[in-house]
Amino acid sequence: MFVFTALLFQMLGCKQTSENADATENEIQANFHHVHLNVRDRDSTIAYYEKYFGATRVKYRDQADALFTEKSFLLMDLVDNKPSSHLGSSLWNIGWSGVDGQSEYDWRVKEGIAIHTPITPLYDNFWMYFLGPEKEVIEVYTGNKNHRFEHIHLLATDVDKTMDWFESNLGLLPVYEKAKQWENNKLRWKWNLLTVDNINIIVFGKPVEEEAWWPKEKIKLTDGSAIDHISFSFENLEPVMDKMSAAGLAIVQDIKIDSIYGMKSFFVRGLDGLLVEIVEEKRIPEGITRCASL
Repeated sequence: MFVFTALLFQMLGCKQTSENADATENEIQANFHHVHLNVRDRDSTIAYYEKYFGATRVKYRDQADALFTEKSFLLMDLVDNKPSSHLGSSLWNIGWSGVDGQSEYDWRVKEGIAIHTPITPLYDNFWMYFLGPEKEVIEVYTGNKNHRFEHIHLLATDVDKTMDWFESNLGLLPVYEKAKQWENNKLRWKWNLLTVDNINIIVFGKPVEEEAWWPKEKIKLTDGSAIDHISFSFENLEPVMDKMSAAGLAIVQDIKIDSIYGMKSFFVRGLDGLLVEIVEEKRIPEGITRCASL
């Protein structure tokens, strides 16, 4: 499988931080809050991300164990049976940065991590894909020279419509007004991206040529898969839900308090089956004392 995230970062020189300008902007622009996993064993999943990716175990709102990744979280729902693969949905992978690709790859392999795609050079950098405890795909790319959680990679049947959805409903602006056309000797496809806090959300359209990373069937819902959904936060939840309802978006679950993590949120259906949770929370680091015990 050819990785595109690394190429885009190298081409764009993407930085991993994007600060909101003022309080007014905070009210209309979402912050990134968490990735939500389905797991059979919370402790072993936490140990995995602590060991291999430097995430920090926290007690979210003093209620349930979670992982903190610099400015956002990995939250987990316990399931009895192995969750389905997120591959085939719009959620392709989640990704971290690396620094010394070969030594970091060798160390992870020595320690027993499952490999999806071995280390591959890209100019002066490297990329690699690993598998998490529930076979979730995790990319590491060394071009940005840090060890931060840095991206969400999505697939879209229409890149422009997906970018419009994020802008209209979450106030997140794409890097390019319209999707760019990428062409090389192997593939042609459209793509765009946006940055929210320290996370890049990269969106790829279907390549002209057949490629393994694109779902073979119709893009499936993310719900119930190893990577269940992604989440954004606003300080005031009701106006956001009212706006989305008025716009005709499918509200999957009305506002309620999560019984496990104690957060106030609702769920909305994004494009291509993407499940999105909207949480009422202050941004990190201002809201860290409310969110988690470090």
